[in-house]
Amino acid sequence: MAEDGLRGRLRRAVPGIAWRDERLAERAEQVADLRRRLAAAEEELAAERAAREAADARAAGLLRGPGGTLPGRTTPPSFRRRVHDLRRGVEVLRGLDPAASHPLLQVARKLRNHRLAASHGVPVPRILAVWGTAAQIELSGLPDEFVLKSDGGAGGRGVLPLRRVGPDRYRLTGGSTDGTGGTGGPPDLTGADVVEHYRTERRVEGPFFAEAMLARPGVEGLPDDIKIYACYGEVGQVMLRRMDVHADLSRARYRFLSGDGAALGPDASATHRIDPTIPPPADLETYLALARHLSRAMALPFVRVDLYETADGPVLGEITRGPGGAQHYRDDHDEAMGLLWEEAQYRLDLDVLAGRPLVNLHGEHPAVDHYPTGHPSQAAGWPVVTAPCGRWCGV
Repeated sequence: MAEDGLRGRLRRAVPGIAWRDERLAERAEQVADLRRRLAAAEEELAAERAAREAADARAAGLLRGPGGTLPGRTTPPSFRRRVHDLRRGVEVLRGLDPAASHPLLQVARKLRNHRLAASHGVPVPRILAVWGTAAQIELSGLPDEFVLKSDGGAGGRGVLPLRRVGPDRYRLTGGSTDGTGGTGGPPDLTGADVVEHYRTERRVEGPFFAEAMLARPGVEGLPDDIKIYACYGEVGQVMLRRMDVHADLSRARYRFLSGDGAALGPDASATHRIDPTIPPPADLETYLALARHLSRAMALPFVRVDLYETADGPVLGEITRGPGGAQHYRDDHDEAMGLLWEEAQYRLDLDVLAGRPLVNLHGEHPAVDHYPTGHPSQAAGWPVVTAPCGRWCGV
């Protein structure tokens, strides 16, 4: 009976075991089928990706050879991407270099660039006064027209072009105002208003200084900006900007030229109001030569050299490490400027290997240090390294 019981239990167990084996076999087949489908989907996705890359490269003129093979670089260069990487990198660098000894951090200082440009013989505005703090600003002894600036700060936040219209009363040059704000523009300012502006504006940093007002040849109002995008001795583009109202970018007008001065057309940028009637300076090559020279003096692959067209010729506005705002340019132009930036980095690297100091180089012309006594720029972390222009800056 015991044996029959054991055999009976075994017989009853066999169908269950067989059923599980069948289900396991079905599951194994399902897994194998899913793996085959996944492999096929991955193969199809890879083919689609390769086709898209080939189409993009073909459109950008990157395909080479009769077989239409891709070169080693499948992602085209991009100026816009470079600018975005630069903005992120600056934030990282600030944490690593609190003393601002790196050339990228020093180039943001207007008085520093003023001295550097003057040392290379580039015309600069006349400095009328310098104050270490906002509270020290005193306007009464200045001429009737002048421009106030902060040493640190971007986007025009620290720039006030002012005209005296009464005792302790100043009006923005180019501002749309009747002096009381009745036309929608800003009201007139007092000296105390100016101090309060710089004291409370978070994105500016002293020292603060006053420059002589520059005049546009034959025209009242602010001079045209000539912003030259330079990559270590090569020019990628020229932005001509006319500001009819100070600091109101919504009313600014632009025209873009190539590095050799040719018009880039109305589709050069999708984010700027294009005005093809803005004339370039008659002596544009002089402006380009100054920008090429100053960009070689900087230990950076890209800078924007801002110049003003005045009755006396080109005058430095500032040197900027990277343009702000959206940088949406026509695809071919964006790629060309991105490639120029890449090549500039390697040319700078090769010069450093050949002995070029990895600092922003000053020239041999006399130049004044306008920083107040004790400013960090006079410390050892901000060396003024002078080198003959014929060695590294000449192009």
